Amino acid sequence: MRRLFWMGVGAAGAIVAAQRLRQAARRFTPEGVAEQAADAGRRTGAALQEAIVEFRAARAERERELVEALLVEPEGGTVADRRAARVGTSTGVPERPSFRGPDVDDDEDDFF
Repeated sequence: MRRLFWMGVGAAGAIVAAQRLRQAARRFTPEGVAEQAADAGRRTGAALQEAIVEFRAARAERERELVEALLVEPEGGTVADRRAARVGTSTGVPERPSFRGPDVDDDEDDFF
């Protein structure tokens, strides 16, 4: 009876070992490597997306804290104001002011 028991334990162990070996071998096949790479890419993308969301929330919170602490409105407006202004324009880029005054002439004779 003991021998029969130990033969059963050995057979079960052999089956488990064979399954684990097949799984390990599968990981090193081209399909297995592709699955691992795709899984790593999904995890990395999700972590990056989560970090971006967290950064944006922390940045907005810090901006609010600074505005409250300084009791001033930022020169360009808040992020929400700038975003709303950008949505309202066609290009999203504000027009650049002209740095040349109206009395500037392009006469080259001034240098001689």
